[in-house]
Amino acid sequence: MSSPQLLILGNGFDKHCGLASTYKDFFRSTILDTVGEQFGLKQLQAGVSGFWEKLLVEYYKTYGEDNYRWCDIERIIKEALFSIFIQKSYGGTELWEIAQANARYNREPYEIISDIRSYPIDSFLLKYCMEFYRQSAIKSNEDLKQKLFTHLLQQLNNLEKRFCKYLKYQLVNPNNEKELNTDYIVNAVNLLGRLTGFSASTYNNINNIIHQEYGEIVEKTGPNRSVTRWTNVNVLAKEFSKLKYTNILSFNYTALFDILSVGSPCAYSNVHGKLCKAYCTGECDYSNIIFGIDDNLIQTQSETSALRIFSKTYRKMLQPNNPLSILPPKNNTSIEIKFYGH
Repeated sequence: MSSPQLLILGNGFDKHCGLASTYKDFFRSTILDTVGEQFGLKQLQAGVSGFWEKLLVEYYKTYGEDNYRWCDIERIIKEALFSIFIQKSYGGTELWEIAQANARYNREPYEIISDIRSYPIDSFLLKYCMEFYRQSAIKSNEDLKQKLFTHLLQQLNNLEKRFCKYLKYQLVNPNNEKELNTDYIVNAVNLLGRLTGFSASTYNNINNIIHQEYGEIVEKTGPNRSVTRWTNVNVLAKEFSKLKYTNILSFNYTALFDILSVGSPCAYSNVHGKLCKAYCTGECDYSNIIFGIDDNLIQTQSETSALRIFSKTYRKMLQPNNPLSILPPKNNTSIEIKFYGH
């Protein structure tokens, strides 16, 4: 029996395998108008109108390429939420309270707070919150703070779905979701083999993999066999069975076994959710990708406790069917723990 091992994968795994999976890649590809940027215009792509997307552009306008803060989504989420709901920088009042109190007046933020123009992020946040309250049908008995909480969380869900679609379309042909990115698959299989020792083989392309397990099928159908066909015969299922003593904890949003339509041979958990298997639509309800703030920033007995709904840990616990433990059974043997890509 092989010794049990725990493999912890950071985002460096998918990057090494050829995916443009960073927040910066996502921002540039789907949010920033890079054509306009060439002429000095830092703006949203046409049709993009969400709160968090607009805020990312505001950070980009403010910090540009000189500071990585402009594309650090999770840091931006934390800073925005604290600016709106926690900090009392302007006359001892929280930004959301200023916004709702002045929503009925058609005034610019600098008319309310004289020096806010010196703080472009705060100025954007106040403008957005005022507009939200102006357009909302607010009832006298409503919790106005919770109403804004709910709205911003919904906007975050939309951003997560946008990221899910962006990443998924690097793995599949958007016009035929049965056609896969075989370069990524080959790279991921090779790297997983080196990290875990489940396979001594190194593959140059997808046909190498198919030939090893189904040589007679490849010879019959030819080298240009369609991806649609080989995904139906559980390629590498036999070799993957050697992973039964390996548990994998991944901070990526991909799951190789899902992509290959192979049942997971080992305990495998995506810490912050993973790509859904459904066909991408504008009204997708299947994505469970999580963006959020670290739980250790939230104190349960303080004013920050209300922000727990934006915590990655809290939101992960709300998802059904999550494994309680990813640790392999010890069984009086040593457990080997490996880190890659953090």
